[in-house]
Parts: sequence; C-alpha cells; structure tokens
Amino acid sequence: MKKRVRKKSQHNETDLVLLLKQGDKFAFEELYHRYIDRMLGFASSFLLNAEEAEEVVQIVFIGVWDNRKSFDPEKSFSAYLYRSIKNRILNRIRDQKKMCDLSNISDEKSFDGLDIEREICLKETTREALEVVSKMPKIRQRVFILSKIDGLSNKEIAEKLSISTRTVEHHIYKAKKSFKVNNFDNIVLFLLFMNEILYC
Repeated sequence: MKKRVRKKSQHNETDLVLLLKQGDKFAFEELYHRYIDRMLGFASSFLLNAEEAEEVVQIVFIGVWDNRKSFDPEKSFSAYLYRSIKNRILNRIRDQKKMCDLSNISDEKSFDGLDIEREICLKETTREALEVVSKMPKIRQRVFILSKIDGLSNKEIAEKLSISTRTVEHHIYKAKKSFKVNNFDNIVLFLLFMNEILYC
C-alpha cells in the first residue's frame, strides 16, 4: 500500500499560532506535524529511553492545546517547545534524584533539609560541568552548545560555523570524552539552564 504524503499547510508559524488561539484543531495538527520529529530528537538526546522522551514531548503538546489561548503569535513557537521540553526533563531528573548522590544525607536534617542538600548538589554539579566546558577549545565549546543546548543537527552546525560535518562529529565526540563521568547526558541538562553564562 502506497504511503500517503501529508500536504503541508501554506500558513506560516505566526498565522498557525493565531488560529490555534482561536481553537483551530487543524492549526494545532499542522504545528504538531511540523515540530514533532525535531522535538522527539531533542528530548531523546537527553533521555536515553525513547519511550520516556516521547512521553515528555506528548505532554508538552497536550499543554500547547490546553493553554492555546495564552500564546502570543509574535513569539517563537519552536522556542516555547524547546523551553517546555527542557523544563519537563529537568523536573523528571529531579523527581528521580538522578543528578546527585543523596545517600549520605543525615537523618537529623530538618524537614526541608533534603531540598537544601539537593540544591547545593545541583549547583556543584553545574559548576563542575561548566568548568569542563570552559577548558574546551573555543570551537568545541561552540559546537557543543549548538548541539546539546540549542538542539541543532550536525549539518546545521556545520553550515552555521562553515566547517565540515565530520569536523562537527569530531568535536562532539571529543566534548563527550571530556566528561569523565557516567551521567554525561544528565549533566548536559544543567547546561541548558546556564545558556546566558555560556554565551557571555
């Protein structure tokens, strides 16, 4: 059976978001199909479990429909999706206590002591991750940020920096090796929230 090719709408993103605000389901479906693959790839780069990544993305799109009236057509819809997925992933990591080893927390801590301990641990992890990035060659830092934080593909990075795709792959490989820890992908999540610092 021949696969049916879905016809792409002629509306631009701003028009689609405006229609979405008005409750247009076709506009929502168009935005969904335009961004679903990109968002799944973005989430999958930080969550090793494909089903978990899909769940996060689907929850974000459900939120898009539920909060459709609050969208500003003049603001980037894709940026909203990236930001929402980042927040969802961070919350999931925090809930599962994957980022820090809290096994040595004293039983004598106050009721909110666990949260204080976790916050300290998170800040320390972020500091260490940023230190690793700061020691990378400038071009490697740039490639790393564009890949893991901005979610660009290797081809897009190559075009943006005027280098070959193989060079991009090499820098990403070397960047990963710089993190001599098992939870590399989790540490990268914290860099998502340090964007301003990295670009200073």
